[in-house]
Amino acid sequence: MPHLADSVDATFTIQRDEYVRAIRRHYRSQLKVTRDIVGGLIAMSVGFYLLQKTEQSAIAWLLILSGAILLTMVAYALLILPVMLYRTQPKLQSEYRLHFDDNGIGFDTTDIRAQLNWKMYHSWLSDEEFFILYHGTRQLSVIPKRSMTEDGCKQLTTLLKRNIGTGLEQ
Repeated sequence: MPHLADSVDATFTIQRDEYVRAIRRHYRSQLKVTRDIVGGLIAMSVGFYLLQKTEQSAIAWLLILSGAILLTMVAYALLILPVMLYRTQPKLQSEYRLHFDDNGIGFDTTDIRAQLNWKMYHSWLSDEEFFILYHGTRQLSVIPKRSMTEDGCKQLTTLLKRNIGTGLEQ
């Protein structure tokens, strides 16, 4: 039975810094950042130790290189990629007008007018600042909570739980 009373409207233009923060939160929720940083530092430390104290220079350089690559990948994912994603997607700089209800998401921008079915989304994440909805393999939608009232955020959480399932809340 539909719960038509649960509908939420959100209007926003996502700012660069906001989008970068949201994508960083996404990567921190998907990647094991602490483990990767610690692993990279340990690999490099052991490599430098072996280089100074033993004749195992091939293994030492392999460890140093592996650790450096791992740290570079983490830095790329958290520092560079979010900024590049915002720059390469002009649609993010448009005003979004969204309407959420049990039928799906009404999506209206300068270039797009669509009604999206909830089945398109497979999971979601919520923190103090954003709702992040996941669709496709590597695609996501960022909705700033500032774009709705506190009651609207509660109603959207209810809609997301009912139509997508339990999300990850940070």
